[in-house]
Amino acid sequence: MSKYSDSENFPDISVGGLKGGNKQQSFNDSESAIASIIRVLSGGDGEYRGVGDVIGNIMTDQRNLININLSPMNPHLFTIPLPNEKVHCIKDGKTGNWYYTGIVSKKGMVNHMLNANNPIYKPDGDPYTGETFVSLPRSVRSLDLYEGDVVMQGRFGQSIRFSAANPTTTLPWVSPTNSISPITIIRNGYLPVEDFETDSAGIWLTSNQHIEIPLQADLPPNLQSTQDKYSAGQVIIMSDRLVLGSKTDDILLSSKKTIALCTQVWVHEVDTVLDTLHALIDEVKKLSTEVKTQAMVSSQQTFPVPGVGSTLLSVQAPRFSTSFQNTIRIESSLSQLKTNIEALKQK
Repeated sequence: MSKYSDSENFPDISVGGLKGGNKQQSFNDSESAIASIIRVLSGGDGEYRGVGDVIGNIMTDQRNLININLSPMNPHLFTIPLPNEKVHCIKDGKTGNWYYTGIVSKKGMVNHMLNANNPIYKPDGDPYTGETFVSLPRSVRSLDLYEGDVVMQGRFGQSIRFSAANPTTTLPWVSPTNSISPITIIRNGYLPVEDFETDSAGIWLTSNQHIEIPLQADLPPNLQSTQDKYSAGQVIIMSDRLVLGSKTDDILLSSKKTIALCTQVWVHEVDTVLDTLHALIDEVKKLSTEVKTQAMVSSQQTFPVPGVGSTLLSVQAPRFSTSFQNTIRIESSLSQLKTNIEALKQK
């Protein structure tokens, strides 16, 4: 027990709920309240496992402050409140159990809301925020929100925004048409508006919005004009590094048109590369045929022997014969390469 939780008034907590009898009988009949959190019940306290329960402080109708155990109302979607934050809570009138429904907001704050009625401080004078949580209130703040936005925000800069391009409002994402078009943005970052340059990682699901994408290499000329002004749906993934891994099977990339691969050194499309390689093999085969013909002719050519009156093969004839055999082997390899590449081409 820490010095913030060693009161005898605190109930013993287990996975199954409160122990030591029905201690909720002392609670009043109020159905809802605003509680100030004084402790998060995390793992390590005996047999208790962290499942989102907290200890909160509320005022009864008799103006008495009491400590209560609060569980999340929704076990599938909830945010664990921290000490010195307020939560809205309700009581089950039948069982007397209390549940919190959400954290009371403090304008623009998402990392830690220091808004408890009776703040608890550490010996050094700083507000108590929990046993392990590190408060960064000045580093993380809420996203800038626009009318109609639906947003999920974490405490450390994570967010999911469900928004839209609106022709009546200037937004960071612009629709080229005079209509409402949805956009979904998932990101890790600290600025109040999502930004490819400063966010650690982001996934943007667009409809037709024009988005400035800070690519580090130029696209092929036929795609360059659509980099920032693509008027259809696209998925944009941006981070310092992207990793695609397959544990037991394939990675599949399928495109109606081409697949562009661009670095600061090379810019190309898969179709162009393979077509060029196909043409190169044809040219090398032509060259190989010429070399083979010349080698065969040279290996059979004879020369007169002065003073003897007869002709003999060139002393280089064995080399020409070897070159002839090598070109046959090279032609066979080139034919197989061409067959392999043609097998990749969509019919």
